[in-house]
Amino acid sequence: MENLINQENLEEIRTFIENKIADVPGELILLGAVGSLLLSSYLNKNGNTKAASMIGSLAVPIVGIGLAKYKDVLKSQMESLQQPKEEIA
Repeated sequence: MENLINQENLEEIRTFIENKIADVPGELILLGAVGSLLLSSYLNKNGNTKAASMIGSLAVPIVGIGLAKYKDVLKSQMESLQQPKEEIA
């Protein structure tokens, strides 16, 4: 069976993911990461260690996506604040 993630379609996968989460605010993505950590902790406490491990491992990529999106939002807000000052001068 062919490997589904290779160099040829890695760019397509990245753009597909970016298009799907384009309308989701970065704060909600980060909240989802915190929620997955809390759910993982709850499952681990109740003895479901395999499910807790799987859900807890999802938190790191979700945080990465959320931080990248939040950083892009902050960058665009900073640019919008700087543009009126340049037009006045």
